Amino acid sequence: MKQNKNKLAFIVSTAFLAAPASAVSLINYEPTGTKLDFVGSARLQWKTEAVKKTEYDDGKVDSITKEAKNHPIQNNGSRFGFKLNQSLGNDLYGLGRVEWRFRGKDNRGNRTPSNHDFDHLYARQLYAGVGHNKYGELTYGNQTVITDEVKQTDLANTLSLSDGLLTSGMRRSIQYAYRNKDQGIKAGVYYSGGSKRDNNGLTFLDDDDSIQELKDAWGTGAVKTFKIDDKQEFILSGGVTRERFTQRNNAPDRTETAYAVGTAYTYDNTTIGLDVERGIYKNHEEAGRKITENEIRSVIYQKLTSNWRAYGMYAYKTQKRDEVGESSARKKKKHQFMLGTEYYLIPKSKPFSVKTFAEVQANRTKSYRRGDLREKEREYITVVGLRAYW
Repeated sequence: MKQNKNKLAFIVSTAFLAAPASAVSLINYEPTGTKLDFVGSARLQWKTEAVKKTEYDDGKVDSITKEAKNHPIQNNGSRFGFKLNQSLGNDLYGLGRVEWRFRGKDNRGNRTPSNHDFDHLYARQLYAGVGHNKYGELTYGNQTVITDEVKQTDLANTLSLSDGLLTSGMRRSIQYAYRNKDQGIKAGVYYSGGSKRDNNGLTFLDDDDSIQELKDAWGTGAVKTFKIDDKQEFILSGGVTRERFTQRNNAPDRTETAYAVGTAYTYDNTTIGLDVERGIYKNHEEAGRKITENEIRSVIYQKLTSNWRAYGMYAYKTQKRDEVGESSARKKKKHQFMLGTEYYLIPKSKPFSVKTFAEVQANRTKSYRRGDLREKEREYITVVGLRAYW
């Protein structure tokens, strides 16, 4: 336990003490075109949860259970790393990035008993490549992929309802990305030959904790920004991802395919966004089983002052599971609501910024089996967070 406390103290002190000393730019040597930046953020949260479950049998209430949790202050995705950019001449450049993140789970997803979630350190991003000022970038490694930018309702804080169905990051992947700020275009495509770990560095496991392996994956996405005038802009985006997993006992490959379109409109200090996504998962754990998920998500984001924002989200999500020879064997319907606000204690226009935020979320879920209501769940979550960026 003492070692864990020392680790927690180290990352927090590193974030808050190193950043003010101009730690963002470590090297910026113009004669050779070399630039090395130290990047990252320290993220802490305090969270409370309350859950009420009502189970039904033959249309009547069978049991009611309630549970409330008050979590200690925890890590909320703290990270640090380095970004390198090297000019190669003739508008060419080399680039690379490494980013480590802290988590409270081991490689198999088992949570350690420390509660602070600074127990394990893993490489979230580790990639390198070449780029051209006009024609885009080609990179290889563990990286955030272009389809992560398709979402138009995602928020940077904890209780965002927009994790989404598209793949956001991929290990051992090769990606081509093209960005043109003048034309408002972002587009790209990626491919991965497979991995035994997911984007969070966790081993792929099935429902019986047996190791699975990603066989291959690909995806593509595009985002177009239409600048209307100095106060207005409109964004339209779309993307698709597909993953194949090997399964035990010579079962057919499990495939996960997701489609998404998004749009956002900004007028002055107000932004509204909408995402529509669909995921289809075939041969899930056994041949012939199919799971279909649909999500509709919306957001409104209001800038109140230069340092203060308020926002709200609503999402409607469904899941349908078809067994072999039986359509709609299980269904879930979920309504989600979230309200939040954030305030920058140190403005983000400076190299080092600090913000605090508070969010509340309410979830309503109904589960059906063969058309009969089996369970209702109500969940309430409150989070207060503090983040320092450099």
